[in-house]
Amino acid sequence: MLVKKRKILSKKEKKLLLEELEQEYGERISSYFEISVPLEEVKTDEGYLLVKNSKVWFFYINEKILPSIYFMRETGFDLPEVIVDIGAIKFITNGADVMFPGIVAFDKEIKKGTKVVIKEEKANTIIGVGVSIIDSKNFSKSKKGKAINLLHHLKDKVWSFKL
Repeated sequence: MLVKKRKILSKKEKKLLLEELEQEYGERISSYFEISVPLEEVKTDEGYLLVKNSKVWFFYINEKILPSIYFMRETGFDLPEVIVDIGAIKFITNGADVMFPGIVAFDKEIKKGTKVVIKEEKANTIIGVGVSIIDSKNFSKSKKGKAINLLHHLKDKVWSFKL
């Protein structure tokens, strides 16, 4: 990613960002977000990133803000979970969407369009973030095909981004 512009967010800009995050993820996210901590907005050739201590904490896809794997690992913030087996890891970390056969657990609160965190089953480690294309009610009825559109994963450009 090519950096085009950088700026430190003001307190007012961080408050507006927090409002946007609360609309998207609920008020619980405010306990993970400190207005006093420096946060940098970085415009790249591929979109906007919000960076703390040289690591991407949030980024935009299709005008929607998403938390990064770094943010979720560092703060403990979590989304509804999809747990995948070991065989699915190499595909996901290479950018493949999550397919039904690789899923071992699907959170009951997931609805179509829900942002989810993708974890691997052995170490319960976050390996990706995506959007569900199916409800949890219909999960048990499906055995093949795509279940989650992958938006961010280990080894992608957001994960690898360095200032």
